[in-house]
Parts: sequence; structure tokens; C-alpha cells
Amino acid sequence: MRVCILTRGDIFPTDHGAAVKIVRTATHLSRATAAPVSIVTEDRDHYLRFDGERVERVPFPPRFRAAEEWPGVERMGRVAERLCGRLGYPQEEHFLYRPLFDPAWTMRAVEVGRLEGIDVYQAEFPGYGVPAALAARTLGALRRARGGTGPISSIVQHNVEWDRLAGFGHDVRWIRRAERAALQRVDHVIAVSTDDRDRMVEAGVERHRITVIPHGVDAVPFRAASGEGIRERYGISEGAPLLFFHGTLDYWPNTEAVRFLVEQLLPRLLRSHPDARVLVCGRNPPAYYAHPAVVLAGSVEDLPAHVAAADVCVCPVFAGGGTRMKLLEYMAAGKAVVSATKGAEGIQYVEGKDLLIADSPDEFTAAVAGLLDDRSRRRALGAAAARFAFHYDWSAVAEGYVRVYEGDGVAEDWNQRLLARSPRVPPAPVRPVPVQRLELPDVAAHLPAESSPSKPLTMLLLVNRGCNLRCSFCDLWEEHVHMPFEQILPLLDDAAAIGTRTLVLTGGEPFLHPDLFAIVEAARARGMGVNITTNGTLLDRRWDEVVASGVASLSFSIDGLEPTHDGLRGQKGAFRRTMAALERVVDHGGLSPSVYFTVTSTNVHELVEVFERVHALGADFDFWPVNDAEDLYLRSRADREAFLAAVDHIGTKLPAVAARRAYYAAGLAYHAGEAGPVRCLGLVDQFGVKYTGEFLPCCVWDGAGLVLGNVNETPLRELWVAPEVQAFRERMFHTGCDAGCFNHSLYEFEVSTGLPAPVGTTTAAR
Repeated sequence: MRVCILTRGDIFPTDHGAAVKIVRTATHLSRATAAPVSIVTEDRDHYLRFDGERVERVPFPPRFRAAEEWPGVERMGRVAERLCGRLGYPQEEHFLYRPLFDPAWTMRAVEVGRLEGIDVYQAEFPGYGVPAALAARTLGALRRARGGTGPISSIVQHNVEWDRLAGFGHDVRWIRRAERAALQRVDHVIAVSTDDRDRMVEAGVERHRITVIPHGVDAVPFRAASGEGIRERYGISEGAPLLFFHGTLDYWPNTEAVRFLVEQLLPRLLRSHPDARVLVCGRNPPAYYAHPAVVLAGSVEDLPAHVAAADVCVCPVFAGGGTRMKLLEYMAAGKAVVSATKGAEGIQYVEGKDLLIADSPDEFTAAVAGLLDDRSRRRALGAAAARFAFHYDWSAVAEGYVRVYEGDGVAEDWNQRLLARSPRVPPAPVRPVPVQRLELPDVAAHLPAESSPSKPLTMLLLVNRGCNLRCSFCDLWEEHVHMPFEQILPLLDDAAAIGTRTLVLTGGEPFLHPDLFAIVEAARARGMGVNITTNGTLLDRRWDEVVASGVASLSFSIDGLEPTHDGLRGQKGAFRRTMAALERVVDHGGLSPSVYFTVTSTNVHELVEVFERVHALGADFDFWPVNDAEDLYLRSRADREAFLAAVDHIGTKLPAVAARRAYYAAGLAYHAGEAGPVRCLGLVDQFGVKYTGEFLPCCVWDGAGLVLGNVNETPLRELWVAPEVQAFRERMFHTGCDAGCFNHSLYEFEVSTGLPAPVGTTTAAR
């Protein structure tokens, strides 16, 4: 499906709401349809082609460009200007409505339709609806003559324009007739709010032709932005309560909002908060409303950063129509918002939960002052606002347009579908902690010169002992001991100093650690991505913390189908709870889920089916033979054959698994007692720290001879470069170790060095 949007030309820079809406719609429609989206404007020389974020100005062919200069076409453009005046359109808005009568617009639309193979003409504002409908009919006639099908057309109503102009005091009798006629010409009408839909129905537009699709928001940049440096830029003290508002400030409703802030809100608010300040951004600020407590910043390029700097965002808009995108932007940033009822029109919020509504000066002031005085209320409202706004991400909104044009979802309120989905809310940003990197010797100098890192330096941190399950091949559930947070902070400082980029939190069951998400936040602040390895059964209890924490990925342990998994885990229902947790993470979309499968004699025949279930969900999958549990080794012929058959099956869908077949065969040799020591990149690409502070090369927590010190006694930064640790690294490479380990560390070694990890392994198990 190829879409052509007909609209105004002032969309770059995107410093006003209409421009943002048009550009983001084009960007996300191109992604949703996997095809470029074209934009036709008053530019007689070029049209725009959007391919995702990439925008190209495409020149019209010379012959067509010459046709636009025909005297009759030029004359009709002047007639169109006069007709706009006679209908009653304000002079400053004629550019929005001239296309109703200007044939040059239809010519450009038809030409782009021919060049780009357009299937849908989408008019942004009713003034562009007539050329959209005429182009669709003209091109449709040409295609049908050749046995094809014609394009369809639509009008997107940013507001009900005649109501908007009537609110500004204009006589709209003829305007209403002209726009209603344009709405009747197109195949689809898209309203951005139910209020606008109802106004059009009242004016005579058939309800069944109107679909409600609200405006959206690029939620992630607002959620991720930091307001650092914004207050300093404008001379606003760090402790001053700061309100924020933005918009196209020469647009009357926004001008009136600034007047409200200066003449109504501030005189009341400054009585209780004398150091309060208001930051107002947007083009053409009304200088006649200058006030000592107001900063009129003009148009800014880093809008998300300005929003992030605020304590409370306000939307005192009492006129206009459509959806206020500014409101969604404030909410996506996780800000508490106070708005007038009109300012929040078009989105289906819950008052008091998602935002606060106030329509009188006293009510508005009380709501703002209450939030400034209650930080916990402010945070709770901001968190709810962020979850709400992420329902309206542009990618989800664009899907509504596609569904309309494909014939599904017509004449419904797309709000309902958006709000029924789980919002993918990214974590709040963390304030970075300064890290001073150490100048370190080359600890990997003993490896072959052509070696490459298998992964960023990774710390495996066993944060606790204790688990809610009772796995038969693990004894870490027997006690409950948590590594204290005050010991973890200096460890993270040292880990960052030696270049650690990834933190893997494991246990026991890490979800039992009371400070788990404080650890995640501290690691992120030091520049680390965080993985949590879990059995998944406790995820529901701490789901909101998971989403807000910024954890990069979650790894689940699944070791068979339900009876087998529950038997190994020692708890009935464990399989169903873990699978439900995995599905929830997959559905969220903002986390990277994976599954680890430990292969034993009790579950090897279920390996393929578990893989297929996980693969169908879209999660990553990894597996290896069980370590250090002789009663579960794969020793029978049937088990060994089943294991290698599963390797071959999974390898047909995961090429990386096919490439590791020799490693899996070596695992069988290990189970048969025929494997010698193995080598890995412990203390080079990874290292482990136990809840007791013990420093190890890996996650074999109880391996004999692997403990190389204690970070609670000797700082990690010293242990990392200690001579005895370096000697262990080199010994690991040359002779390997025999702690009993056959997991992903081995094939990481082989990929990195090009050498086999097992030392002296026979091939009898193949």
C-alpha cells in the first residue's frame, strides 16, 4: 500500500503541532506499510518521499513542471485566493483552503500518483480533501481503463475547522457548507477525537464514514530525555518549582494559555511558592505577556529535554479542537500534568489517575500547588501518565490508518484498541555516575593475536542464596542470604572502572533480593546493561519494578514440559507460571527474553518441543548438558541419540546451533567421563562474584580451586590485575580447568580464539 499525503508545506522545521503530526504520520505509515509515503504541498517544483526517518525531495518531471505554468492554471490559483475570502476564511489561513479550488493541487496529486503508484490519497485538513478526491477519481479512471483498480481518498480532521473558526468569531455559514461538501467527496473521514466526530455527525456527515484515530506521540525520546543543563541555560535555580508549557504561541488558544499563566495562575501561585517559575517554549512568543517569573524561550530543538526539566507540566487551553499532542508529550515524559478540560480533549484519560483537570483559576492553582508540595503524588501521577501515553505511540496509531484503508476497523473509535494493548513503557532515565576508567595492562595478551572479544566484559553476580523452588540439580535454595547493597555499590564502581559493560544478576532466585532493582539502577548509572536470570515464577509480584527498572533482558530457566519441569523444580505449577512470565515479557516488547534449557536424562526427549514453543513466541533459546550432576547425565544410547537429533533439528532453525555441533558432542563425552579439562575466557571476557564476595573466573560457584580472592577484602580493581590472577588466566588458556562445566562459555572461547575449548576430549561420543 502506497500513501500520498496532501498537506501544508510548513512541516520543516517540525516546531508546531500540525507539522509534528504530519511528519510522524508519514514516517510511521511508511514503516507500517513497508513502502515510501509521498507528501504533496504547495511546492510546485518538488514533492517529498518519506522512507522511515529518511526524507527525500523529489523533483517533478520538467514537462509536468511546465504544465503547472499554463496561464489557465495560474489564473485559477488567483481565483482560488479570492474564493477563500468570499467564503469567509481569515486571510492568514487562506493557504490551508486554496486547494479547494486550485487545479494545480489536483495536477500535482495525479502526477505523484502516477509516479509512485499511489493507492491512498490522505488529505490533512479538509482544504486538501477536494484535490485528494479528484486525484483518486482521475487516476482511478485511468487504471480501470487498463483493468486495474483506483486509489481511495480520505480527510484527516485535525479539528472540526468550522467550529474552530466560529469559536474565534468568524461567520462560518459558507465555510461549513464547503467543508461538509469536501467531507462527502472522500471515501473515509478520520476524526482525531470522539467530540470532533460527534460535531461532524451533527453537521450531516454520516457516522458510518467516520473513524476516530487520535494523534500520537513519539514516546521514547520524551521518556529517555534528561533535563540536565536546562535550568542553568535560563538562569532558573535548581530548587525553584518549575512549570512547563509549549505550543505555537501565535495560535490564539496557546496565546490565551500564556495570558492565563501570567494573569491568573502566577498571581495566586506566587503567594505560596514565591520562587516558582514558568518555562514557555514555542515560536512567536507573545512578548507583551512578559513576566519576571516566566521564561519565553521561543522555538527549541531539544523539546524533550525542556519537558524533562519541569516539575509539573500545564495545559491551560480553553479553546480549539482535536487532540493536544503537547499533553501526550508531557505524559510520555512521565510528568504530572494539570490541564483544562478542553486541553485534554481527544484522549480517554481517567481524571485523578492519569492527569488532573481544573477549569477555574483557583482550581488550577490549587492542583499545581498541591503537586509541587507532594513529591510522591507527583511521581505516582507521572508514572501513570507515562503508562497512559505509551498507548498512543505513533507506531500503534499508524496501524489504525492501515486498518481503515484495508477495510478493517472502519467507523470505530481507535482509542479503544490502543488502550486495550499493553503499553511498552521504557524505563525512566538514570543520572549517570562518573566513572574513572583504569589504565590496565593487557590481560588478554596471552591469547592468539587474531583473537577477538566474545562479548563485552561481563560480571556474573550471584546476588543471593535462596530460592522459592527446590531444583534437584541445585543446592542454592537451602538458605536465604542476600549480598548487602552497601557491599554491591563499591563492587559496581570497581567493575565499571575495569571496563565492565554487562551485569548478569543470578542466584538463588534474584527476585527474592529486596534491593534487586536498586542494584539494576546503580549498574545502569555506571553504564552497564543488566540481565536477570530467573525462574520467572515471581515476575508478577514485581512487574511494575521490572518495567520501570531499565533491565535490558531477562533469561528464564525452563527444563522440560510441565510434568518434567515441575518435577525437576520441585514445585507443581512452576512450568505454567514460568511460561506465563515469558509470554508477558514477550508481549511487553521492551525487554529481551531468552530461555536456558539444561539438558538431563529426564528431559532430553522434550528438548525439541520446548524449543518449538519458545521459538514460536519469539524468545531466544540456548541449551547445554547438565553440569556436575552425575545422576542426570546423558549416558544411555537412546538419550545420546535423542540429544544429537535435537541439536540437528534446532540447528535447521538456529544456524548458530548447527555451527556448535562439535561442542555438543564434546558435552556427551563429558557425561561419559571421556572429556579432559576445558578452556574458557573466564577473567578475560567475564568474571564472577559470589554473594559472599568470593571472586571467580565464571559462574561455577562451588568449583574447587576457582576462588581467587574476595572483593570484600581486596578491591576488585586490585584483584583484576593481581599476578596470581593473571597466572590463572594464562593457565586456563594453556591447560584449561576441570571444574565440570559445559555451557556457552566454551563455544564463546572457540568463536573468539578459533581453538577448541575441550583439552584432550575423545570423539567416542559422536
